[in-house]
Amino acid sequence: MKQVTKNYFVSPQIVPGDIGLLKEQGFEVIVCNRPDREEPNQPDFESINKECSRLGLKFYNHPISPGDLNLERVLKTKSMLEESKKTLAYCRTGTRCIMLWACAEVTNKEVKEILKISQEAGYDLNHMEEILSSLKIAS
Repeated sequence: MKQVTKNYFVSPQIVPGDIGLLKEQGFEVIVCNRPDREEPNQPDFESINKECSRLGLKFYNHPISPGDLNLERVLKTKSMLEESKKTLAYCRTGTRCIMLWACAEVTNKEVKEILKISQEAGYDLNHMEEILSSLKIAS
């Protein structure tokens, strides 16, 4: 798990058994950015959702396929971030989660700052600088 901001963390795939520990660590929201059945034996979102419900955590299923970054998911991520709750977003490696965060944050932060924060969290998003700059201009 990588901390991106005070309240936003990204992670590779989690399993239902992780939810109890995440709750103990103060997480309030879990976000799945991974489509079901990307890989054999991958836990489906419903098994994660069921455990989140059982333990009182909010769960969002916002899957995106690799290379399918889209405005709908960016806007949902932005809305979720505005809740300011301790959130863990997961996908296969965490990359889709941080890319969504970066796009959602262009209205709040400068592009260079977003790239720096992403780098500090262990994700190189320099290839997205032009996209982020375009989103910044459009916002």
